[in-house]
Amino acid sequence: MYAMSTLSAVDLRTEYLVDPLAIARPTPRLMWRCASSTRGAVQTAYRIQAAGSPGDLTQEHNLLWDSGRIASSDTSAIWAGSTLGEFQDVRWRIQVWDEAGQVSAWSSAARFAMGPRSWSAASWISCPWSVSTNAPDFRRSFTTSRPVVDAKLHITARGIFSATLDGAAISDEVLAPGWTDYRQRLPYRSHDVTTLVAKPGEHVLAARLGEGWYKGPIGWEGQSQIWGGTTELLAILRLVHDDGSVTLVTTDGEWRVANSPVLASTFLRGELHDRGQARPGWDRPGFAATSWAAVRTKPIDAVPIEPHRAPPVRRLQEFTPVARWQIRPGVWILDLGQNIAGWVRLKVNAAAGTTIRLRHGEMVNPDRTLYVDNLRSALSTDYYTCAGSGVEEWEPQFTFHGFQYVEVSGWPGEPAGDAITGIAIGTDTPLTGAFNCSEPLLNQLYSNLVWTQRANYLEVPTDCPQRDERLGWTGDAQAFIRTGAWNADIASFFTKWHQDLRDAQSPDGIFPNIAPQIPGLGAQWGLSKGDVAWGDAGTVCPWTVWQVYDDRDQLADAYPAMVKWVNYLERTAQEGVHLRFHRDGQFIVFGDWLAVDCYTPQEVLMTAFFAHSTRLTAEAAEALGHTADATRLRTLHGKIRAAFIRAFVQPDGRVIGLRSPQATQTGQVLALHFNLLPDDLRAAATERLVELIAERDWHLSTGFVGLPYLLPVLSANGREDIAWRLLLTTTYPSWGYPITQGATTIWERWNGWKLGEGPADPGMNSYSHYSYGACGEWFFSDIAGIELLSPGFRRFRVRPRVNGPLTHATASHTCLHGLIRSAWKKEAGVLTWDVEVPVGTTAVIHVPTSHPASVRESGAPVTGAVTATEGFATLEVGAGIYHFTSTL
Repeated sequence: MYAMSTLSAVDLRTEYLVDPLAIARPTPRLMWRCASSTRGAVQTAYRIQAAGSPGDLTQEHNLLWDSGRIASSDTSAIWAGSTLGEFQDVRWRIQVWDEAGQVSAWSSAARFAMGPRSWSAASWISCPWSVSTNAPDFRRSFTTSRPVVDAKLHITARGIFSATLDGAAISDEVLAPGWTDYRQRLPYRSHDVTTLVAKPGEHVLAARLGEGWYKGPIGWEGQSQIWGGTTELLAILRLVHDDGSVTLVTTDGEWRVANSPVLASTFLRGELHDRGQARPGWDRPGFAATSWAAVRTKPIDAVPIEPHRAPPVRRLQEFTPVARWQIRPGVWILDLGQNIAGWVRLKVNAAAGTTIRLRHGEMVNPDRTLYVDNLRSALSTDYYTCAGSGVEEWEPQFTFHGFQYVEVSGWPGEPAGDAITGIAIGTDTPLTGAFNCSEPLLNQLYSNLVWTQRANYLEVPTDCPQRDERLGWTGDAQAFIRTGAWNADIASFFTKWHQDLRDAQSPDGIFPNIAPQIPGLGAQWGLSKGDVAWGDAGTVCPWTVWQVYDDRDQLADAYPAMVKWVNYLERTAQEGVHLRFHRDGQFIVFGDWLAVDCYTPQEVLMTAFFAHSTRLTAEAAEALGHTADATRLRTLHGKIRAAFIRAFVQPDGRVIGLRSPQATQTGQVLALHFNLLPDDLRAAATERLVELIAERDWHLSTGFVGLPYLLPVLSANGREDIAWRLLLTTTYPSWGYPITQGATTIWERWNGWKLGEGPADPGMNSYSHYSYGACGEWFFSDIAGIELLSPGFRRFRVRPRVNGPLTHATASHTCLHGLIRSAWKKEAGVLTWDVEVPVGTTAVIHVPTSHPASVRESGAPVTGAVTATEGFATLEVGAGIYHFTSTL
């Protein structure tokens, strides 16, 4: 016997997803992390085995692939086994070798499967009669004569669906199959339903079909039927029997349809449900559906049907009201204590015909009535009519709201303590970040930005979940993405949205302001033509995903579109000068959106982001080996930088526009962050920034464009003191101000609400809008000090800023390779600091100290290569958990 390694492969995934049952790539990427209790542990090799079933993994003659021992520290591998056919099911496992050449035990088995390559066996089905907002019920009865050993349902819709087998939900997903530009592609979802149909006999596959994004109203113009006027369902249920035979149950002419108790349901208006019109047992065997109508069928068309590449939308958390009050007889307000996206579940016992009305809002007025003006035309109201059958529980299926407060009317008496439960929903991007410190204000701010992200990472990165908008604004997405990637695993979520972004790119290279693009929405404003920092999402977001997840494949997919965008920017720049500025009527200009009493000239913003996108695309070209492109783009970037300096940078370090002598915080921040200054003017430009902050009594004035970089720029240029001062300010405008007003999410406007006075402009006033939450990056990169030095955190720095007002802070982030953690505490001039470094990475550790000789690790003097820099003792370490102490 030989010693087994303490190294182990864990968290096995395929294309970032846990056990996905439909993969688009014919050669999917298999991913894992390594864990070990040994310091300095390194994976030096791996071996993958794959088979068609768990039992076959132990039978070498039944393997689909055995990679053999591959000498590599990589923790992802591209499938190199036999060609994967339609519906192929794969179980795989991995073992790894450590730095001593010792091998691990085999990991637990993971799974993935291929979906249908053709949908020709099925037909689109729909209602044969004209329906407006009713959500029809579809059912198909079938009989199996032999036991079923494997059953997978592949299902999609033009609309959104809720499906069952024999009355049991096929999954915990909601609002499936998702949102995209339905003219260009349709996503489908796949589910293992073997346990639901294992026994021979009669079974019923059923689905209720809602309007969703496909047909329901979207946006502030109230447009509906944007992609089509008829909702449709498409499904293939593939049954494998114990003798190996296969039965397909598909959407076809055998299905029957009837109206459901959902009388109306759209995202913006809400849902109307009459339990009295329910047909008990309609989705189960034995139900007599003789009066149901035959469906209308339609053959498969040319629109590609593809597996959804991101996690589904799910229920994320439940909230019990923390307060309630009666505003008038029979009308109650319930406070969930947290602003969320989702709905409520009600539990009621009332006479037949009793109708409960549920209105949703983010705020209550000074008189404690529900505030709904900021919803604009979105009604956000649900109605439930009781059947009188005892205790009834209900939650809507095809709508969602952004809210913290619920106005309940029509209830028989006072709602009981368990009458209303808030259900938060969102795309189930696993949380990877955590933050806590000695300052309650910052802890609340972090909670606020995480909950705003969860409410708005809903199929696409949206701007808000409450009013008549809820769109994939590209500027908001790029401003927040780096913070979003600290908080959650967003790799597959953004890989999917990058496709939406490319789908919306014009032939001449223009990325839009919104993706998926809504045909006709805002046409008079030119919303299809991306504004500065909005269109630049097409470079910023793919580049960020590459940096955080070391995902060259998604970068390669995005790269041609990135080049097209930069080429467009170059074509529309001032000829021969490399400056960009707005031409009247060219497109809408948001500028530094919602900056406070401040205007940063468009030519400064547009030229700065022209340079930024060009540099990012040059880096992408270098990473992908496109040498000629990289050379051209680096040359172009140099010309833009020189033009920016020549046109906008003053000898005293101010950055001003062509017709404006006034410098702004955002102008200074962009010039510093994008390196658009001569080196000898960086200090002066920083001082000009500090002066601009001081002129506003130490308050920020940046809008969506400048804010993400404000704190990093200050700390990177030696003014960490100002960064702390801004972060901890509680007067308007500041991050702390909304918290003093009771905010549980990030506001769109700094002055969105004043206690005792009420709201700001209700025409554009969301209380769940994550852009200003981009400060969250600084919590990890500076307070905790975690900073990536190479893609995927294979090499990173940990250099916390401990000289501020905090006495302790802890932040953790689960990166591609595992958990990174930085937890420090200072007391009586002594720093104690725990650092966790995952296997497969190297960390450059900067221990804060005024006396490098005082540094101890686990009680012993630090050995090895240690360098002393101003205020730090620096060393390089491999995987492990380290306990430092030092004298400050």
